[in-house]
This record gives sequence, structure tokens and C-alpha cells, in this order.
Amino acid sequence: MQSRRMNFANLTEPSHNPGEPSCAGSIARVEILDSLDVAEPVWRQLEQGNAVRTPYQTFDLLAAWQRNIGAAIGVMPFVVVGFDANDKAAFLWPLGHSRTGPVSVISFLGGKHANFNFGLWRRDIVTTVTAEDIRAILTKISATRFHADILSLLNQPYSWDGFANPFTLLPHQPSPSSGLRLTMSATGEEQTKRVLSPAMRSRLRTKERRLEKLPGYHYLRATTPSDVNRLLAEFFPLKAAHMKAQALPDIFCNPHTEAFLREACYLGLASGKPLVEIHAIECDGELLALLAAINDGNRSSGMFNTYTMSDNARQSPGLVLLVHIIADLADRGVKSFDLGVGEASYKTFFCNEQEPLFDNFVPLTPLGKLASVTARASGRVKRQIKQSHVLWSMVRVLRQASHHARA
Repeated sequence: MQSRRMNFANLTEPSHNPGEPSCAGSIARVEILDSLDVAEPVWRQLEQGNAVRTPYQTFDLLAAWQRNIGAAIGVMPFVVVGFDANDKAAFLWPLGHSRTGPVSVISFLGGKHANFNFGLWRRDIVTTVTAEDIRAILTKISATRFHADILSLLNQPYSWDGFANPFTLLPHQPSPSSGLRLTMSATGEEQTKRVLSPAMRSRLRTKERRLEKLPGYHYLRATTPSDVNRLLAEFFPLKAAHMKAQALPDIFCNPHTEAFLREACYLGLASGKPLVEIHAIECDGELLALLAAINDGNRSSGMFNTYTMSDNARQSPGLVLLVHIIADLADRGVKSFDLGVGEASYKTFFCNEQEPLFDNFVPLTPLGKLASVTARASGRVKRQIKQSHVLWSMVRVLRQASHHARA
């Protein structure tokens, strides 16, 4: 498909006080691009210019997702790029256009594989953009031939790298789940001492000593294509078995997802700086635990993980692996680490800082208004369930019962 561009001039409204300049004069023009190839130069320019963004908004990762998953499920790139008066890129919103029934939706590229969503914002722009600026852009978008009913922006941190998220200027609500973060303040073993209590360190050392008796036991970070291929070949069936046992849908069990994750783990591998790093502990003939994390040098964020279902699981290999990962990241100067979005008690052992998230549901048409009411209500119900130990336990029991009834 030939890429289409739509230019918007004079996006920002003049100040109500003629003697008071509008911040926004910082945004002079906007383009919408439905081709990642066309968006790539300006996207990389913002990345290399140290734009505020999460690791999940790198061009390479989202281009791989779009090639392998987005195109297969009917997502069309809808990349919104803003320029200043000097025609330099000011921001980029890495969005996609899709349909849910009759509703046309604009949302972040990456789907469920992106734990944290954020635009790419030039640092001088992110601190000066206003709600009026963003609303003016959305008004212009809704009036173009790029028809959309609702802007649905999920799992957004309120701030990133010390900068407030401009989308908090629009109506928003807490996401159903949040994240947990660890800020690195030391190196290697000292960092693990600061994270874990003496009792927990002692328990995990005892467990690892038992694992060390297994032939060929070792920790590794994948550095070659053969490492990646071997570890992913073991990961997919093991993860499928875990999801089945928990009566959960296996989002990894399709060829599009497998292709995306493989490509993502190859990115940067040849240069020794893989974008998605695979960490694992294994012994001869058995993968004991694996965690893959996207790493942009400042933040390492867990994307997917699993652990053995053999008797060796009693030695908590997933927790043992995390001790190795944190020490490795700290030694390499990574500033912070997280285990993705969601409720899991093991995360609290290693990550002690809450990272709350929010969602925007912004209607652009009358149909979008109806869809936004439903989306907001659904989000609130999900949050109530996930924030309640009793309700969340009931959901897990019902899932198990439904799974056994179908079996």
C-alpha cells in the first residue's frame, strides 16, 4: 500500500491573551503516516536524540511486531508525528489503527507484548506541551479521512525518566494492573544484598547449591543465534504447559507470536547488544528457568518467562535466576529493572517501587462515545477484581473449573 501523509498546519489555538505566547507554538505541523518505512527516519532521529520513551517504543521492536503480528491481525500503522516551527521532529506517537466489531480504534502498537506505553517526546517539548495542544491534534485527526472512533491508550506510566506523561492531561483512569520497579543503586552482589533480606538470600543460596549438583548446571545470557534458538525451542512448549495447567489462554502459541519473539531476540545480537536479552539457568537436557527482558541500556523490562515443571521446580529456579539477572544488570550499569505489568507475589521480592499506570479512552465520534463508556466501565471492573485478593482468587478457581469441564 502506498503510504499516505496528512499535513496539519497551525494546529495550536492562539492564546486567549494576545500578549501571552502559547507554549504550543512549539508544535507547528503534524503528519499521520501509515507506513513504518516512511516513519523510520524521523523515529530513529528521535530515538538517537534521546527522546523520552520506554524501551517498548523503539522502532526495531515495533516494526518487528507489526511485520509478524500487527499485519496478521489487521492493524494498520497510524504514526502521528509533530514538528516544530523549524520543521524538526517534536514528538512521535507510535499508534496503530484497527477495528473491534463496528468500532474503529487507535491504540499503541505492540499490543499485549508492550508492558509500558509512552510516546516519543523531545525533552524540551514534553515539559511544555499542553492539553489544548493534544486536543487540537485529536480534533484535526478526527476530521481527516483516517476515520477513527476512539483513542484507546493503555498501560501508560504517569511519568518516565522523571518526565510527566503528556497524556495525563487528557481524561484518564487507573489501569487494571500496575508495575513494580527496582532502581539500581549498586553493582553486582551488593545490589542483590540491598534487594533481598538476609533470610531470603540464605534460602536462595541453599536452593541454588542443590541445583548446582545437577550435571552441567549454569547461568547464561544468550549471546549467539544458537543460544537463542535452543532456549526458545525449550521455552515455547514449556510455557504452553504452564498456561494449560493454569487454564489461561496461551498468547505465545501461534506462529505469528513465535516469529515476532524470535526476530526480537535476534535484534542487535550480532553487535553484542541484543534489544531483547534471554537469561536462563539450565543443566544438561533441562531448561530450569528463563526470562527475556527488553533492555535499552537504561531500563531492563521483563517480557516473558517460564520455569521447569520437573521436581527441580521445588528449588525455585525462577527466583534463583532473578538473583543472577539483577547482579548482571547492575554490573553493566543498567539503571532500573522491572518484571512487567501484573499481579504476582514473586515480583515483590525483587522490585519494591510501585509504578502505577493509566488508560485513556478518548472518543472521536458519537460511536466512540458509546465505546468509551463501555471501555471505562470494563477497565474499572477489571481493576476492582485484580485489586481484591478474594475476587482474584475466585477468578482463578472459576478458570480452573471451566478448564476441567472442557477437558
